[in-house]
Amino acid sequence: MVKRFIFPALLLLILSSCFYSVYSNAYPHLKNIRVLAFENRSSEFALGDKLLTNLSNEIRNDGRLKLVTRDPDCTLEGAVTLFTEKVYSYDAANQVQDYQLQMNVTVTFTDLINNQVLYENKNLVLTELYAIAEGGTAKFKTKEEAIDELIVKLYQNILQNSLENW
Repeated sequence: MVKRFIFPALLLLILSSCFYSVYSNAYPHLKNIRVLAFENRSSEFALGDKLLTNLSNEIRNDGRLKLVTRDPDCTLEGAVTLFTEKVYSYDAANQVQDYQLQMNVTVTFTDLINNQVLYENKNLVLTELYAIAEGGTAKFKTKEEAIDELIVKLYQNILQNSLENW
């Protein structure tokens, strides 16, 4: 008789713990977001399009806001103002091992319901390394992987300074 109640209670406890989330939203009235195309003022081809695509994917994967094209509660917009690629390190034979990418962006996250800018940074600087040689110390092995990581860092920065306003 006791097993009849313990097993369902235990099952219910286990299943309810699957829905626990550490994500917070400091602005619960924000449900929908529109990501505007990022202007690309750099010489890196198609970086603005890549930003739009990858930021949209990050928002979808995060799940706190739903991407919409009409009647958004908030918007995310910005521009790439600078993109550079510099040699970061050499090996003992004076051969390049690692490059450093630097992306400067302006970004604005706006609450359209309260007509308030929640986050704005006019000179956000993000850097990432990538290796081109076997002895390279960078985490990423291609420029594309490093650019993708820069975009992830950009999204995390936006979230930490807007929705996760502790």
